[in-house]
Amino acid sequence: MTDNRRSATRHEVAIAVTALVRGRSIESSLEQRFDGTIRNLSLGGAFVHIGRRLAIGTPVSLRFEIPTHARPIEASAVVRWTSGEGVGVQFEGLRAAEVFALGKFFEGL
Repeated sequence: MTDNRRSATRHEVAIAVTALVRGRSIESSLEQRFDGTIRNLSLGGAFVHIGRRLAIGTPVSLRFEIPTHARPIEASAVVRWTSGEGVGVQFEGLRAAEVFALGKFFEGL
């Protein structure tokens, strides 16, 4: 039996994303901006491929677009795990319109 602690279904995607780190990385303590790709996405969070590690607990802001939402989604998140390829983040709260748009997006996958 697999231990799946996630509360929302993950969907494999390839979505361009900009991540603004509002804290520290393992390599630096300066705020930084990274362009990357969301590799999997759910209503609870995402795996963001940015080619580097960030410290667990680091707050990040993500900005990405999906076809079912007229404006870019801007989501606050916290790093929950990290690897050399990127970070797993948990969203701190999405607006109702964004949750609805993501739900419609997932239906089309």
